Amino acid sequence: MTKKLFITGATGFIGGSVLDELVSTYPELEITALLRTPRPEFTDKYSTVNVVKGTFDDSDIIEKAAQNADIVLHAGDNNHVGCLTAVLSGLSKRTEPSLLIHLTGTSCISDESIQTWDGNSNPRIWNDITDIQEITTLPEDRLQRPADKMVQEANNDLIKTICICPPDIYGQARSVGSHTTYMIPMYVKAVIKHKEAFYLGKGENFRAVTHLDDVVDLFVLVIGKYLDGGDELSYGKEGYYFAVADEVRWKSVAEAVNKIGQEQGWLPSGTPTVSWNKDQVAAVVPDLPRLALYIWGSNSRAESARAKKLGWKPHGPSFWEALPEDCKTAAGSNLS
Repeated sequence: MTKKLFITGATGFIGGSVLDELVSTYPELEITALLRTPRPEFTDKYSTVNVVKGTFDDSDIIEKAAQNADIVLHAGDNNHVGCLTAVLSGLSKRTEPSLLIHLTGTSCISDESIQTWDGNSNPRIWNDITDIQEITTLPEDRLQRPADKMVQEANNDLIKTICICPPDIYGQARSVGSHTTYMIPMYVKAVIKHKEAFYLGKGENFRAVTHLDDVVDLFVLVIGKYLDGGDELSYGKEGYYFAVADEVRWKSVAEAVNKIGQEQGWLPSGTPTVSWNKDQVAAVVPDLPRLALYIWGSNSRAESARAKKLGWKPHGPSFWEALPEDCKTAAGSNLS
């Protein structure tokens, strides 16, 4: 019997790239995508994908689509409680087994809550097997934790739930829609504006990173395992999969971006790499100062023990190999 999959965030940086791979890897899946505005470039490229028109606020539409799906891939706004509630409501009305895969992130394990914002490193590396009890009982004021908790507590005999948690992502998207993420594009924009590359304090803070293709691979691997019966998968509170391939020290990133910017011509020769304080970094994203400090000033380090146990093997280009193209793309969008 043909399995049905419903996806939110189908034109997003991650969700759209996962969709692109699913269409080619599992052509037998009957896929339905929630789209705010169905565009010809999407419907032409994905002619076999059904489209339901709606936004994350259209609870009735989302609930019905989830109810009709064997698998829901919630890759849209992972902090939109209304959308997630509608997904869970739809799945709860099913009489057949279903799987909810929720795209979240590693922000909940960031050390921002204990930061002095001096750019120090933190030796703590979170493991999604040995630290799972602590991870799943983190305070709800942690970024993304409330939605993660909703997903984990919804797990039961009929509804199986999994959270996939990428860190900062690099690389170029395959999606029809968003082609950008936060860390490098926003940083390049700020460097161009302020005419200096920056790091917070000492710049010794570490960020977990993964190439987009490797993140996509984990989603596809999990869905494949579920289609094969799902016996190898963990669900609920144990169904928490970090998707971390490597980590980078931010001062090293700042120096590399500066060098690349001068080589590519979007930074003037002699541009300095300098230490900024907390207020300077926070001001880069004035509407979301917490986001700026989280991305460029905190430590967020993790070990993907559960994914690797499942057979996930990151093989995409390293952060440093992909950095020139990522910088060039980001600079081009900011200078055009």
